[in-house]
Amino acid sequence: MFFSEIFIGIRHLLSKRNSSFVSVTTLISILGIGLGVMALIVVVGVMTGFEKELRRKILGMQSHVVVSSHGNEGILKWRELSKKINDEEEVRSSSPFIYGQVMFSSRGRVMGAVVKGISINKSSKKDFAEFMSLSTLNKIRDLKKQNKRGIILGSELASKLVVEPGDTVKMISPIGKVTPMGLIPRANDFVVAGIFKSGFYQYDAGLSFISLQGAQDFFGLGNYVSGLHVRVSDIFLSEKISKRIKNRIGAKYEVRSWQTMNQNLFSALKTEKTTMTILLMLVVIVAAFNIAGSLVMVVMEKGKDIAILKSMGATKSFILRLFFFQGAFIGFIGTMLGIFLGLLLGWNLHLVESFLENFFGFEILPASIYHIDRLPIEMQFFEVITISLLSILVSLVATVYPAWRASSIDPIDELRFG
Repeated sequence: MFFSEIFIGIRHLLSKRNSSFVSVTTLISILGIGLGVMALIVVVGVMTGFEKELRRKILGMQSHVVVSSHGNEGILKWRELSKKINDEEEVRSSSPFIYGQVMFSSRGRVMGAVVKGISINKSSKKDFAEFMSLSTLNKIRDLKKQNKRGIILGSELASKLVVEPGDTVKMISPIGKVTPMGLIPRANDFVVAGIFKSGFYQYDAGLSFISLQGAQDFFGLGNYVSGLHVRVSDIFLSEKISKRIKNRIGAKYEVRSWQTMNQNLFSALKTEKTTMTILLMLVVIVAAFNIAGSLVMVVMEKGKDIAILKSMGATKSFILRLFFFQGAFIGFIGTMLGIFLGLLLGWNLHLVESFLENFFGFEILPASIYHIDRLPIEMQFFEVITISLLSILVSLVATVYPAWRASSIDPIDELRFG
């Protein structure tokens, strides 16, 4: 039914008698659409991957829900509280933890960090298995049997302290203890049981783990704990589950989900992703103006041909379809080119990153700034399809004026004065 429009449309775009200007503008339009779509696919994929990678790393070291007391009072009857929380539907497990700010000293170097006391059990081993081997966690228990205190350090922290597994570090608490000699700092030697690397710079450079009992002894807390880590079956329901937990245990405790604790970070990522999408969509819109310009040139050069078609019986709707097809052709080819280049670049982005770092010394993501030591990307089918449809839609909108202008040509005037 539309074979004649397709045939004539392709001839108008590609065939030139006197010059190749229109063909060149057609090629530029296709390349413009292609590059815009490629940039959109890669950037949106990187932002999606960045968000997912951050979430994975944060939840690898942070619980889905944290239950703690108001202020720094601590929780004494945490076993009863844990049992009550575990009775909540969709809660997988809960475990106590102790949180404290300390200083580490080794080989003349001093570094501040956070130490977490955790229960060395099946639950904790499963929670941290992605970044720590089970043997590393068991090493703390083995050292305890030898009357030694074990600690696991982040890779960046260990590097700054120049220590390896088996070395000894001194851990000092700024909160002192009262003795007959007065107030003196709490300090103990700990054997480095292992080193973990999460890939999240903030954790690798400022976090360490010891046993729960070791933390209670070091900080002089007795049977108190700082709070409870809670793991749920669906991480995206954490906020909803945290509210149910709060209703169950009462207002005496503070209950926060990972979404609440990292709300500013993920809100900033979402805003940045939206902003980048809008800005790069402007590239596609600018390329669409090239389509309009290219088709206007076709109308101007092919005015006589259009007049002849109309004199042979071509209707106004025929001319409209003819030029809509030409715009759709440019938009479709440009979009397909952009999808191909976008997927090709996205799937090989790690090679591009390695090339820039190895040959030019250009570090795309400094870990100390962006928390992540590599450029993540995840191209989702829905996002690629949405970008493609928007690109084709913009291309069709760009054909409205040229198509209207072509359909409005008076064949008599054009043949007489054209």
